[in-house]
Amino acid sequence: MATRTKKVPPHLRVRRRPEDGEREILDATEALLEQRDFRDLTVDEVMSGTGMVRSAFYNYFESRNELVMRLLQRIEVEMMEASGTWLDQPLDDPAAEIEAGLLEVAQIYARHGPVMRAIHEASYHDREVELYYRQGLIQNFIEAVALRIREENEAGRADVDHPEEVARALLILNSNLFVERLGRGADSPEAVAATLALIWRRTIYPASA
Repeated sequence: MATRTKKVPPHLRVRRRPEDGEREILDATEALLEQRDFRDLTVDEVMSGTGMVRSAFYNYFESRNELVMRLLQRIEVEMMEASGTWLDQPLDDPAAEIEAGLLEVAQIYARHGPVMRAIHEASYHDREVELYYRQGLIQNFIEAVALRIREENEAGRADVDHPEEVARALLILNSNLFVERLGRGADSPEAVAATLALIWRRTIYPASA
């Protein structure tokens, strides 16, 4: 005999602002991705980690893929803010500031390590996740870093040929090393950032490396 879903009486339902409901679902998803791959995640599991009924999921997201996109956007905002010192502001000590930015990004990645690892792995077999992650988050960073390298070239502080391709190589290196060392908690953000900073400085600012 089929199990009937119990309805929550109207007077017991918690009224949420849209942003609070979305955040609750995103937090529940992040917690689940610490335990399982994205491809195994179900809407039922996600909503069981909230105080909402399953059908409420579709008030916030059209699909699991949109859910992942929004989770990525939330993490991307943190990473862009952390790297803003080198990417967006006037530079007093470019080599030191690039190292500080990489450390902050590594710390954010470590906090979201299981989520980022799950998304990274899913991007190889899920076309929509690939678009959100590789052609979204990573591509946004490639473009921002390439722009900064061109500005550093113009200011005479750097002399980097093919800024976009160099930026692409650096960002792919970052993402793979983050997954390998931070996605599974195998290393500290400080150690990973120090390794990357050495490579970035020798690539962009060889005179100060």
